[in-house]
Amino acid sequence: MFGHNGRVPAPPDALIRLIIEDFVAKGYNNPEIVTRLRRYYDTDAYNVSIDLLKKRCSQWGLKSARGQAHTITSIGPAIERVRARFPKQGSHDMRQTLIHEEKIIVSRKLILRYMNLYHPEDIQARKSRRLKRSIYWTAGVNDIWVFNQHDKWRRFQLYLHIAIEPFSGRVLWLKIWWTNRNPRLICGWYCDTVETLGAMPLVTQSDPGSENNSIANGHTLLCHMQDPTLAHTLQHKFKGQHRNIKPKIFWRFEDILDYGINNGIYNPDDALERLVFHYVFIPWLQHELDLFAEKSNNVKPRHNIHKILPHGRPNDIFYHAEDFESCDFSLTALCLMLYDRHMLSLTILSFVWYRTTFLSRLLLSWRSWAHVWNIYADLLMCFRLIEEEEQICELLAAQPPLPCDGDKMLGSEDLPIVDLPPFVEGNGPGGENNSDAEEEQSDDASSDFYEFDWTDDEP
Repeated sequence: MFGHNGRVPAPPDALIRLIIEDFVAKGYNNPEIVTRLRRYYDTDAYNVSIDLLKKRCSQWGLKSARGQAHTITSIGPAIERVRARFPKQGSHDMRQTLIHEEKIIVSRKLILRYMNLYHPEDIQARKSRRLKRSIYWTAGVNDIWVFNQHDKWRRFQLYLHIAIEPFSGRVLWLKIWWTNRNPRLICGWYCDTVETLGAMPLVTQSDPGSENNSIANGHTLLCHMQDPTLAHTLQHKFKGQHRNIKPKIFWRFEDILDYGINNGIYNPDDALERLVFHYVFIPWLQHELDLFAEKSNNVKPRHNIHKILPHGRPNDIFYHAEDFESCDFSLTALCLMLYDRHMLSLTILSFVWYRTTFLSRLLLSWRSWAHVWNIYADLLMCFRLIEEEEQICELLAAQPPLPCDGDKMLGSEDLPIVDLPPFVEGNGPGGENNSDAEEEQSDDASSDFYEFDWTDDEP
């Protein structure tokens, strides 16, 4: 098919406009957009050149960094909004946050000029940071999924759980809740992800701990259903002694959370304050973490000369492994809901009516999440007025006290691992799976992690 000038015509705007707008918003350059756009139209019937792309972007008002023509003065308000939420963010991450959340495209050079002019102490503070790195080898996309729980916010009674596909670096989930030690909850997140993707990895991996036994059991069951030759094998790796992946991130809200404790607004030992805090802060933090995961999955990491795995945006590698000369090892799966999660609601059901009634008034004055502590304080005050009512007294009396050091955390449950031999390399069809091969593996070989940034050991 040829146009009136003898050239292959452009696709209709209705077919490509939303896709191009999405690529521009995620920071793709023009050659990348032209290449990726070919997946969305019939290349025998249509064609998009870089010149045509520039023309369409100009017509639709989609401007590049040069087109937006920002200056140090014009980017100031947006940078200050980002710094208010992420005071320790570097220029690379700040540029991506500006692109994804502020829709501002600027160079790192301009950001650094602004920071050196108005916040030179932040630049010096970041130069002193050091990360501990480790190495990991993996065969390809969905060869393995890795899970980890994080308790850095235990003083707020908030806990995180993270899943990563390490070959691409894609964040599969990043969850915050009032517990990360409940196996039903953890397995539920795994099942949700498998159902969304319609696929699962060959093997899963986590730290030892009964909260991860549910994923080990569930994934092993699904693998046995897919391949009967894997029967009597555990398709999960347990890595202890700091040999599991510790991905960089996620500790960017401590200043906001610390404000409540340091100023006496929030006392985690008070059951009512804890319930109100969870109701207000968990949805907000989950929204922020979802934004972070989306940005992380669509941003090309800084080039690393020591990394031999593909360099690219995690989502591009994850969904199009063939473009990076790699393979996708995922298994098609329809995940079963293996555990009941009905008892792990955000707050106790009898709390719902009261909080909904009070919040309907508070939301009238809601402006932004910058007022999150004000919302918490106002909602808490509403409950203080009815604290002596019988239903509230019964609700608070039923709340367990916070555990002491060494005690089980709230929401913890014990779940035994299935009685199967532990996973070793070579299990399955074609695998050698012999004791000699197993003995030859050193501890370093069994913990061969592709390079991730460990933030726990920073000064």
